[in-house]
Amino acid sequence: MVQLDLLEQRLAVLGVDRREFLRVAAGVVALGATGFGARRAAATPRPAPGERLAREQIFRYGGGGWYQKDPSSHDYNKDLYCLGVPALFAGLLKFNADLEAVPYVAEKVTSNKEASVWTFAIRKDSRWSDGTPCSAHDFEWSWKRQLDPATAAPYAAFLYDIKNAEAFNKKQIADRNQVGVRAKGDFLLEVTLEGPRAYFPVLCAYLAALPGHRPSIEKHGDKWTEAANIVGNGPFVLESWEHHRTMVLRKNRHFFGAKDILLDKVVIPIIPNTAGALPYENNEIDMTSLQVGDLKRLQSNPKTGREVFRYPFPGTWYLLPQVTKPPFDNIKVRSAVAHAIDRENVV
Repeated sequence: MVQLDLLEQRLAVLGVDRREFLRVAAGVVALGATGFGARRAAATPRPAPGERLAREQIFRYGGGGWYQKDPSSHDYNKDLYCLGVPALFAGLLKFNADLEAVPYVAEKVTSNKEASVWTFAIRKDSRWSDGTPCSAHDFEWSWKRQLDPATAAPYAAFLYDIKNAEAFNKKQIADRNQVGVRAKGDFLLEVTLEGPRAYFPVLCAYLAALPGHRPSIEKHGDKWTEAANIVGNGPFVLESWEHHRTMVLRKNRHFFGAKDILLDKVVIPIIPNTAGALPYENNEIDMTSLQVGDLKRLQSNPKTGREVFRYPFPGTWYLLPQVTKPPFDNIKVRSAVAHAIDRENVV
């Protein structure tokens, strides 16, 4: 899901019509194919000096690797694989286009000498989409909610570096106040870890560290991310969500970086993989990720060939054997398979 966040960063500076966008969008990190001879993405494009933009900037994307299925939610504190929209929220840090963790809601990050206690200074202009302040208390509550056994978050272990986080999640202690996350006022979050963790700020840029809006969650329960209920703190708000059909995002006017976002609206149709590149070719969407079957055909077409670009996908694919069932419950079989893998060609 890093794709949408990176996409939002890149698209924030764009304001051109559909085909011109596709021509210059080599820097959007996401135009179609993943390799296979496609052109490599270049630097982030910007509107030409004096270029007049359309009154309302609307971007449509979907299909391929994006939104083949309807999201189950947008609640990353409960499920990292909910297929939600990361751009509805903003974390303490974020990954920039070079995948470096940089300040976001936290404008300053410091630690003690041992890197076992980290302090995040929260921006004073950070607000939820309803206009209320997004404070250090929101991050403390959200992280402890994720660790609460009652939440049953499958990725609670993501925060186990925090002091007593694992013990609280596994019901070894009952007092959430013993978890090493503490708001020291509205704009200072102090996180005490189990020991030295120099990498901890990087974890704070991941989806699992996003905040949730406590009043909405407590009022609406599992329905809090529906369009009528959701309150976020990110660059976009969920204007509408017709399940299994389409989602519409609007720029969040309360977002601290709203002036730098040129997109007014993002339309995300839910398109099954079987549709291939057809929605793109029919001018129903402005961007898609390509399947191998469409790649050569579109690259060889003089019109669409210049619109195919390569982008890096920040992910790892791997296979895990089921070690409790035959044949992989036999250690000799597992050992044989491990030795049979050509590690020169398979990484």
